[in-house]
Amino acid sequence: MVMAETIKGRVVLKSVPNRETEEKIAEYLANIYRDCSYIEIACLVTGKKPLTLVQGITDENGKKLVFDLNKMGAQAFFRTNLNTLYTN
Repeated sequence: MVMAETIKGRVVLKSVPNRETEEKIAEYLANIYRDCSYIEIACLVTGKKPLTLVQGITDENGKKLVFDLNKMGAQAFFRTNLNTLYTN
């Protein structure tokens, strides 16, 4: 039996409208990525965009992350290694 290959890609943060949203996103990401401090993540989130947040994430997890970021007010998207795009 052949298992279907899991599609992987990357989540990109395209823009964040304001400082309040940046803080929410940094806090959210700090809870997910515990290897990095809130300050490290906040510096990245407030920096130059577009910003690749994660690479090699499954499509299911990538789409959930994009959904959550967009719900907070950011513009984020998931791009698979097959060059398909998911924005929300």
